[in-house]
Amino acid sequence: MSKAPMLIGLPGAVLTAEDKERLTRINPWGVILFARNYENTVQIKKLIREIKELIGQDTEIALDHEGGRVVRFPEALPELPAPRLFGEENDPKKMYEYSKRAAEALSDWGITINLAPVVDIFMETSHKRMLDRCFGGNPELVATMAKAFIKGMHDGGVKATAKHFPGIGPAAHDTHERGTVINMTKEEMSNQLWHPFRETIAAGVDAVMITHGTYTHLDPDLPATLSRKIITDILRNEFGFKGLILSDDLEMGAIEKHYNIEQAVEMSMSGGCDIACICLDVKSQDRGFDTLCNLK
Repeated sequence: MSKAPMLIGLPGAVLTAEDKERLTRINPWGVILFARNYENTVQIKKLIREIKELIGQDTEIALDHEGGRVVRFPEALPELPAPRLFGEENDPKKMYEYSKRAAEALSDWGITINLAPVVDIFMETSHKRMLDRCFGGNPELVATMAKAFIKGMHDGGVKATAKHFPGIGPAAHDTHERGTVINMTKEEMSNQLWHPFRETIAAGVDAVMITHGTYTHLDPDLPATLSRKIITDILRNEFGFKGLILSDDLEMGAIEKHYNIEQAVEMSMSGGCDIACICLDVKSQDRGFDTLCNLK
């Protein structure tokens, strides 16, 4: 059975009978881990091993391991400071060393893909939650640090993901909570937001994650995650990106308040996403899977 193009989360730290049934039935491309899935190092390794034994060694095990505030298991992994601090030091070698050390630990656990680095540009209008998640406000600096992060991940045995295309830096609102509108022209975005994406794609980043922001000069009608104009026409065709394209979590407020999960899955896939991310609600995962089956 081929794998469903989904990245899904698990409710807890052990696989219940219901979890095993769902994983076997959906057979997702990947499983993403969060703090709720962790008790200790022995337990998390066992959980990852059981997932792969159940649905295949080729199952991707994903994690948001950006550094700083976005580290799911800080007490069990090597220190990885916030991207902002690395940007302020502007030391790519140090970034590489920290990233490689982190990747080696993640790989030892069985984690295969990191949903990082953030390559967004921090701007005056940026939401405050992006301050420590961004390397900074200079596109060249962000590109340099992101490439060092990616090389460290690769040399440590873990895939990397550039996010959040086409650039959430200008957004004043957090897409976890609500929709956000970006009014920059395409030329402005190309000049200010897209250099790190181009550079990380050229450096061999494995995946790109699409944001839920709405970009009035690219597609005024749809958030980027659901927009063929942005995902296929720009990222695939103009940028020439040949790797995996992931949606951001389709349960986030920017999507959930306007689209049901069936619409979100269908539109993200028809727009050009390769993987639909549904990280929390198991019923939404079931409904998303049924939608994908009906698309075939």
